[in-house]
Amino acid sequence: MTQWFMQSAAAELGPFAPSQVLEMVRRGEITRDTKLKKDNSAWFPAGEIGGLFEAALRPTIGYLCPSCHGEVKFAPCECPHCGRQIDVAHRKVVEHKIETASRNGQTPGGPGASMQGWLNKIRRRGNP
Repeated sequence: MTQWFMQSAAAELGPFAPSQVLEMVRRGEITRDTKLKKDNSAWFPAGEIGGLFEAALRPTIGYLCPSCHGEVKFAPCECPHCGRQIDVAHRKVVEHKIETASRNGQTPGGPGASMQGWLNKIRRRGNP
């Protein structure tokens, strides 16, 4: 499985599973400027990792106990909220957002983010 590492205040944190990285993006712990690396690759700003912020915004499927509607990880299981045995859980679509806003007020992975990232790359390279 792929392992991700994060650079924070000159310390290397990780390894993180891909799902953990997505959750950290959603909570705003990883921004477009955060340095990440995959396995033994070089460090890159998270904003240059194609599809990372888009993937964090994609809906996921969650599961609910049919009795108490508490969240469960899978079925069959015993509901951690009401203690009932669950053979089939209810599915729910979980919409995600990224908690922090960029300097211009846009969500980092929101509309216009790809275009803005492209423009920033061109500016850094010194192209007109």
